[in-house]
Amino acid sequence: MKQKGVFSRLSTYMLRHKLLYTVLLFTTLFGIVLDLTIAWLLSVITDAAVRLDVKAFKGLVIFGLIYLLVSAINGFIDRYLKNKISAKIRNELRLDMMRHALALPQSYFDRNHSGDLLSRFTNDNQSVGNATGEVMIDLIRNPLLALAAFGYLLYINWLLALICFAMGPLMFLTGKIFGSAMRENSVKIQTNMSKITSFLHDILGSSMVFKSFSIERKLMKQYQEHSENITSEELKRGRIEGATGSFSSFLGNFTFLLALVVAGYFVAKGSLEVGAMIAFIQLMNYLVMPFSALPGLINSMQQSLGAAGRIFEVLDSPVEVEALPEAATKQPEFERMVMSSVSFSYPGAERHSLNKISLELHKGAQMAIVGPSGGGKSTLFKVLLGLYEPDEGEVFINNEKTSEMSLAKLRSHFSYVPQDSGLYTGSIRDNIRNGNPDADEQEILEALRQANAYDFVMELPEGLDTDIGEEGSRLSGGQRQRLSIARAILRNSPILLLDEATAALDNESEKLVQQAIRKLMGDKTTLVIAHRLSTIQNADVILVMENSEIVESGTHEELLAAEGRYHDLYYSQLEEEEAGEGEQESLEFASTGVPSLLK
Repeated sequence: MKQKGVFSRLSTYMLRHKLLYTVLLFTTLFGIVLDLTIAWLLSVITDAAVRLDVKAFKGLVIFGLIYLLVSAINGFIDRYLKNKISAKIRNELRLDMMRHALALPQSYFDRNHSGDLLSRFTNDNQSVGNATGEVMIDLIRNPLLALAAFGYLLYINWLLALICFAMGPLMFLTGKIFGSAMRENSVKIQTNMSKITSFLHDILGSSMVFKSFSIERKLMKQYQEHSENITSEELKRGRIEGATGSFSSFLGNFTFLLALVVAGYFVAKGSLEVGAMIAFIQLMNYLVMPFSALPGLINSMQQSLGAAGRIFEVLDSPVEVEALPEAATKQPEFERMVMSSVSFSYPGAERHSLNKISLELHKGAQMAIVGPSGGGKSTLFKVLLGLYEPDEGEVFINNEKTSEMSLAKLRSHFSYVPQDSGLYTGSIRDNIRNGNPDADEQEILEALRQANAYDFVMELPEGLDTDIGEEGSRLSGGQRQRLSIARAILRNSPILLLDEATAALDNESEKLVQQAIRKLMGDKTTLVIAHRLSTIQNADVILVMENSEIVESGTHEELLAAEGRYHDLYYSQLEEEEAGEGEQESLEFASTGVPSLLK
């Protein structure tokens, strides 16, 4: 997005606060008057001292005290309003980004790293907020202060004023020359910051992995490379800022010294009073300082516009819904779901993830999907939930095409239990209530009982109000999964989707979770991705998926009798489990001298 386009977009947020900006403009202009007043006051005091006019100092002291009070009040209001505007615009951008991010399709999150999105929510947002407050007002104030000082200098001595003002165009040209380089550099820094944020997001959330694999040195090396890339760009920014600052300082100091020599010469000749020279020196500061600061302000604005552009990239990404859906509290009726020749491939993929998938699921039926990893099982769930649209074929629920349903209506048919539980930082109560925001205390407790989670929750010091940590990190895997099941119980949708809900659990936790799942399934229509084939023997129909296709279907007995792919998978897994039990018994005998069967 071009710079003008970015600023135009940003101005729509600024225009929402016209009244605050109007008051801020008044305090800015009044502050300029106060700055010029101090120059006048220095002139009057100096002339009074030269004339030895002691009586004049009483009035000057009173005026000075009033000046200090008024200046302090104006300064407070000015600073407060700048911060208020920045905070409000930051908040509006955060809310707009969050609202938009929640409406983005699953494909966006699959393509973009969450750390990069996090960087736009934080670092870029902070930079834009600074621009709309402090930087923007200073870009207005500094030229106005310079013009006002120039006018006063003209009143004192027109030749001195022209000498001082000659530096203005040179300063502006300096900012223009270095501004584009600064913006390009700022975008690179922000991009590298996004990369390192993404890297940290991955690493700091997987401490057990890097410790168990002893890859700390490798990660440190990768982090060092990211950090050095940022350092390289920051050093480049330092060179740009150094060149800008030194050139601006040279011009400012040269002009100041030249004007000072000329002013001293006029005083020596008697054509300029000492008080006027003192006022001139102060006014020179008001003229040189704004021009000297101008390149830096332009650079800051360039950096902020780069950050705003990254934010607007997110806001311009297509959403899957225009308005965020309301949580379903009244569940729909369900009779039948049909997938008819559904094919799907991820953007950019060379092969289908689903290829001509057809199935039929009736109310109360239990269907299991098995097969090797990468066969398309989880993708099937994503299509059912409307996270992706099929490339070919249709999905029907109660003879209505899901493609013609609102996403809220479509998803209200499903309760989803993912493999990784999908809990959020916060209390147990908040996480379970995500299943039904209107649930009361008794409904929450009943859901916990059905999910075999009531006892362990009540044993926690704060019970339902216990903070579970990042993604439930303060709980065991089995506890997290049982809370996920309690959430699904509270949602009470007619179709239950179970995505290998016990795959990562130990035997004891798996038993508790399986008991909870059986209660959850009850008379519900269930579609389950199964990891352990022994858990789905009673399913009404079992689908075997391989290479994105359904290669077999039938009951457990029918598939075993067919001696096909399911037969091979089942007995291969059975042999692995028996081998594992044999190893466990050997370990127990070695440690106790007593076979486990005799215990």
